[in-house]
Amino acid sequence: MNKKKIIIFGFSGGVGKAIVKILKNRPFDLILYNSKKINFYSKNAEKQIKDTLKKNNPDIIINTSGVLGDNFDNYKKIFDVNLMPNWEIIKFYKKKKLKKKVLIIFIGSSSYKSGRKNYILYSSSKAALNNLYQGSKEYLNKKNIKMRLINFGKINTPMIKKFVRQNTANVISPNVAALKICKIFDKGI
Repeated sequence: MNKKKIIIFGFSGGVGKAIVKILKNRPFDLILYNSKKINFYSKNAEKQIKDTLKKNNPDIIINTSGVLGDNFDNYKKIFDVNLMPNWEIIKFYKKKKLKKKVLIIFIGSSSYKSGRKNYILYSSSKAALNNLYQGSKEYLNKKNIKMRLINFGKINTPMIKKFVRQNTANVISPNVAALKICKIFDKGI
């Protein structure tokens, strides 16, 4: 029996790293990408994503990539990392006729519901991701492609520690988030 192929975008960050740790001893073929392999705010990122999906023919795609930043200096970077890869994945599969099932998991944020003063663009990019998911899931589900979007609250990752200077008592660990993500495909695609 062939191992299921899982592409993880953002594998070296908090949640991605926790997912890899859970899956490394399980019967999956892990294909790992971080910003050193695909820089989502480079000019050729769209082509790299398409080529990656085409070359690897994954069963599961998990995009844990995300970036915070200050509101006015990082507009392009925030949207290029938080939204563009998800759109490119959807575009790639929208054109495909698949015989096998594929599962796509996007990581959103509870902040999509309301903008926060210091994270207006981050919240906006996650709101856009939520709408992208809602608008695409029924169409793709008819093509043997299942999509899931998980909107976590704060996760105790280096990204949060760097930018959130408030009480972090109510954050979840990356391991808890990773376990929730892995349970999705443990039930079958």
